Amino acid sequence: MKNQLKDILHLKPQVKIENVPVVKKPPKKSGRHLSRSLAVQVIYSIKLNSQSVHDSEEFLIQNNKSIFERANYELLSQIVAHSVDNFDVYLKRYTPYLTREIKDINLIEQIILVIAAYELLNSHSVPSPVIINEAVELTKLYGAEDSYKFINGLVDKLAHEIRPS
Repeated sequence: MKNQLKDILHLKPQVKIENVPVVKKPPKKSGRHLSRSLAVQVIYSIKLNSQSVHDSEEFLIQNNKSIFERANYELLSQIVAHSVDNFDVYLKRYTPYLTREIKDINLIEQIILVIAAYELLNSHSVPSPVIINEAVELTKLYGAEDSYKFINGLVDKLAHEIRPS
């Protein structure tokens, strides 16, 4: 019996499994990244539903509690408040670099551009490449399929204007 058990434990599988992708845990996102991501959602809700900032934040807290708890609430509040109050002003900063009308850019991409403009103008401790990368990552997450290329180009041009080397 002991030998039978030993033989069973050392059996090799009859089917060889190849090319099976290893599932890795997705990387943990920083509190700042989560704040930007939540800001996109809150601003979208405000623009689409004409809700107040408070109502949109409350809805988000209830539906994304675990994410909200890891986010940087101070950054989230600043981004949302400034972006909502100055949406058109921030968006118009991209006008010299556009080959189409602002109104032809979808709302999600407009929101991401506004957040990036806000950060370029007000978050001096955050390097421009980080802001550009965050805009690209948010666009990959929420935007149209290849729109991250469009966003990358616009935010990069605005970064060079606002923060020349």
